[in-house]
Amino acid sequence: MNIVYKANPKPIDFDAYVNQHPLSSMFQTFGWSVVKREWKSLRLIGESDGNIVCAAQILIRSFPFGQKLFYIPRGPLSDNEEIAKDFFSYIKDTAMKQGAFCVKFDPNIVLKKFDQSGQLIFENPDVIHSFESMDHKIVHKGFDKSLSAYAQPRYNAMVLATDDMSDHFSSSTKRNIKTAIKKNVRVERCSREKLVSFAALMDLTEQRKGVSLRNHEYFGRFFDAFDSTRLFMASLNLKESLLEVESSIHQLKSVLDQVSVESNKVKQQRIQYDAYVREYAFLVEMKGKYGDVADIGGLLVLIHKDTCEFLYSGIDAQFSKFYPPYLMRLSAMEYARAQGCKYLNFGGIPGTLDDGLWEFKRSFGALVVEYIGEFDLVIHPVIYTVFEKFLPLAKKGMRWLKRRNNESK
Repeated sequence: MNIVYKANPKPIDFDAYVNQHPLSSMFQTFGWSVVKREWKSLRLIGESDGNIVCAAQILIRSFPFGQKLFYIPRGPLSDNEEIAKDFFSYIKDTAMKQGAFCVKFDPNIVLKKFDQSGQLIFENPDVIHSFESMDHKIVHKGFDKSLSAYAQPRYNAMVLATDDMSDHFSSSTKRNIKTAIKKNVRVERCSREKLVSFAALMDLTEQRKGVSLRNHEYFGRFFDAFDSTRLFMASLNLKESLLEVESSIHQLKSVLDQVSVESNKVKQQRIQYDAYVREYAFLVEMKGKYGDVADIGGLLVLIHKDTCEFLYSGIDAQFSKFYPPYLMRLSAMEYARAQGCKYLNFGGIPGTLDDGLWEFKRSFGALVVEYIGEFDLVIHPVIYTVFEKFLPLAKKGMRWLKRRNNESK
């Protein structure tokens, strides 16, 4: 097969190939380069008889002394292994000419799948060797299970979008959804008009968790890049909630005023009465702070092909007992299913499957998808070795600075 390689084809032609490919990912579309505009981007394709047979979107980060890192997120893509091997040679030549010391890539290929209990239900054991055999300088980066070990998490929580998906929710999730509805939490599907409020919620989440997330401008890039971006915002009508709680207090007080025998039922009613009084005081305080309506949670998603990607979620922790994350997620899931999605990608989780993030996502019926991880095509071994030692220290330093900044706020 005679293949002609080209750089930077028309975005519409590039995306047409990416979108029809069985291993397609939003990270390989032109839109992702718009989101990641702080990186330079380069798109390479190979054509045979006028048809694209391989493609790679490369993000380029520059370092001191003219050094560059090439990164191919969830790629590259090709029609078969023979084409892929030749394509890697072209990518390698391009990287060398542009001064890159390494080409990092993490193909959109599943290594294993696990059910909700962590039992293995699928395995693809030979796939790693197939990439290493394409060039003797390709190195697999291992099987670290932490969320921050790689550019993209190796473990993702995935839900199948079916008509009966809510039947697979845990009992606590079903209860929390009912509680959110009962407490007047409302979820609205928005465009970019609520981005300022969403960014503020994400900032609260960032400060609470001590992690580095994004700002208003960054979230806006998703709306610039992907027409399928949607923002689900949870709000609480404080004025209405106050009236309802006040009414409940009066009704329960009338009942308790008539009590002559302190039965177990009456004791429970007194506990409920005290809870209503505390909630009323809280709502009064929040109304003084936010006015009649408060935005208490936000969830940013986008749809790529048959998958809804759950990208960012944040809440105001003061309202955690109103359970906005549960109602937001349910609303987004129902919307995605109505749009024809087959999969709901809840995003990264630690591969240890022993933390609260996995427990939360599992409660919606999520399975575990483990990707094959990162590979490095090493071009300049000495510079690459220095980079490998320096990068973890740099990341650690950035996290430390972020925590210090958050503590000083």
